[in-house]
Parts: sequence; C-alpha cells; structure tokens
Amino acid sequence: MNVLFSLNRLFHSPVSKLASVFLITLSAPLVSTAQNRGAAVAKTIEVPTYRVGGTLIAIPQPTRDFVETDSDNRKLLEVGVPDSNRLVAAFVLTNDLTSLKSGSNQKLSRYAMVEVQRNSEFADFSASDFKGMTDSASKELGSLITSTSSTKETEDEFNRKVEALHLDAKVSLDKPVSLGCLFSKQDAYGFGMLMAFTSHGTTTNMINGTALVRIKNRLVFAYVYAVYRDQDSLQWVRKVTENWADAILQANQQ
Repeated sequence: MNVLFSLNRLFHSPVSKLASVFLITLSAPLVSTAQNRGAAVAKTIEVPTYRVGGTLIAIPQPTRDFVETDSDNRKLLEVGVPDSNRLVAAFVLTNDLTSLKSGSNQKLSRYAMVEVQRNSEFADFSASDFKGMTDSASKELGSLITSTSSTKETEDEFNRKVEALHLDAKVSLDKPVSLGCLFSKQDAYGFGMLMAFTSHGTTTNMINGTALVRIKNRLVFAYVYAVYRDQDSLQWVRKVTENWADAILQANQQ
C-alpha cells in the first residue's frame, strides 16, 4: 500500500489577515522512472473540469507525463488527505496508474494533488483577499513549516488514519525544512519544503511544492511531490509547481 499523507492548515478566516498554509507529504520511493512517452505527441483534448464551491474549475495535468486517476482510483489516495480537506483531483505517472488499478504495491516517486479546504470551499476570495492572505503567509510560513508541534500533530494524525485502515504503515517525521517562497504573482503563490520520514527502518526524503491558486473567486491548493534524489529533482518540483499554477489559471480564463 502506498504511504501517502498530506496536511495543510489554514489559520484564521480565509478572507482575513492570515492564511498560512503548509503541506507535509509522505511517500515511499519508486526506483523505476518509466513514463508514457506517447503522451508528448497525444492530440490536444479538452481540459477536464471539477466542481469547487459550486463553481466549475478546469484543472489540466501538471505535465504530459501525468494522468488523472479518475473518481474510482482517486479514492485510493484519500488516505493522504486530512479530514479538513477535500480531494478534488489526483495525478500520477501513467505507469503508476496501471499499478494502482491492479492493486500492486508499486510506490510513487512523483505525484500531484489538488485539494480544497472544506470549511472555506464556498467562500469568495477577491483579489485583495488573496493578496492580503499571501502577504501574511510569506511572513509566517517559515516558522509554521518548521514548528515542532505541527510536525508532531501531523505524525499523530497520519498514524491514526492508517491504523483505522488496518495498514502496517506507521511513520515518524523529522522537522521539515522550508524552501521558502517559490513564486508570487497575481492569483498564484508558491512555496516549498523538504521533509524526511521513516517507515520500517527506511528513511525517505520528499520534496513538496505547494501553489495557492485563486480561480473564479475560489481558492484551491495544488501540490507537487517528488522523492529527493539530487538537485535536479528539486529543480523539477520548483519548475512544475509554477508552470502548473500558470496552466490552471490560463485554463480558467473567461
């Protein structure tokens, strides 16, 4: 069973002075890098839409190497979503989706998810609301990500979730390292972190890129994850996170 966990926290009202958000993600490594090369020459298809707060939001895949899991297979990844959030869309490498469908123990080295916070899904975010939120987040993000208490709460929540599912996937977390702001622009703000977790005596380093994206007065969180192998994997997360946020905004232009 894939070990996945994500936690983001939104402090104060979504339209008030602060919305500091962070995500801690767990995943076991995947050595294989096989991908669907045919996706690069596939015909252009209509970008799928998903309902967020009563509004249809178009969400393209992060890169051509990814596919959306669809509603049935998306449920397999919900163990990695906190109760405070709703999973809107999940993307995996093409070959990994085949493994998920077959019930294989294939582990994910790269994947992406889009989530929305349940208690603010129907809230309207104006341009000024978003700017005030990201201004506050940029000031408090580092201390929030590296908080020892937050790390402990995350570890406890994940272990409770997998225990309830009778999975042998207990983990321990190291304090995450903030990678700071990745980009800041109108209607999109990105930040990153590096996180180490240990399960069954094996420690894995994960990179997370998070994009806060304002679309049609709705706020969604787009997450990109990769096992840290070298600086190339770090640069990949940085690039894909920003490009994906730009693509989501472009897909929803009216």
